[in-house]
Amino acid sequence: MKIRYILKIFLSAAVTALCAGCGKDSFDMPDYYTRTASTELGQRIVDGSGDYITHVKDDTSTKVADGVTMVEMGILDPDGHAVRFFLYTVALGPASVISASPSGEAEAEKLSLMAGDVENQGRYTVLGGVSAGEDAATSGSFFAILNDGSAVCLSADEYAGYEDKIISGAGGYAHLVENGYILPQTDDATQARSAAGVSDDGNEVYLLVVDGGDFYYSNGIGCDDLALLMRGCGASDAIALSSGAEVTAIWRNIRSETLFEPLNRPSDKGLEAEISGGLIIVQ
Repeated sequence: MKIRYILKIFLSAAVTALCAGCGKDSFDMPDYYTRTASTELGQRIVDGSGDYITHVKDDTSTKVADGVTMVEMGILDPDGHAVRFFLYTVALGPASVISASPSGEAEAEKLSLMAGDVENQGRYTVLGGVSAGEDAATSGSFFAILNDGSAVCLSADEYAGYEDKIISGAGGYAHLVENGYILPQTDDATQARSAAGVSDDGNEVYLLVVDGGDFYYSNGIGCDDLALLMRGCGASDAIALSSGAEVTAIWRNIRSETLFEPLNRPSDKGLEAEISGGLIIVQ
């Protein structure tokens, strides 16, 4: 009888504990969570992206060259999921951004090889780059460097008005931010994504890659949150460039046999994918 009575109490307590968690659609934020970054640019991203970043795990800022900085951040999103992203900030003048495409008749090529082709032409020193969409003229949105040296991120219906001013550019699949305002999105699947943004005066460019596909490392991001993150980076206007396994960021590694290699961890088991185009940071 005594054993049966104790068992009854135990089961009652277990059911009570289980039901106490029923119906919760969010988690209780632990006391050790912090929204304090260790770098100035990292903190600007935290403060500018609304409530998207709930915890900063780590952040580093590296000066790549005059006018070019790379920030890596590991954070937790509002669901408590790990997210890792890489941001290039490019001050136009000391550096610039050009489009890159596969060599020869190839329809797709690794971004690291495209960067090598640009370097081998002898006109530029390549500093880094990110994966992008297809030709700006045929995409839903586009990024472009204009003949006055400034940059724009605009929707496809504005392309015709800028076509004769564009020096170089790339297409994207979604317009995220316009004049500082977040635009409504229809694609909110959580996955790896790349994006481009420009400052209010068009003199600074932000190239972002968010990794995805790995629960413990980085889960990815939806377009609504990507817009928040781009605005936090400083973008007054921003577009989404590529998504899924194609998403790649590269950096210049003089110790590498190919000179350029992935900076991020592509979601296809870390393997760099062949893509249709990219944006390359050059001096």
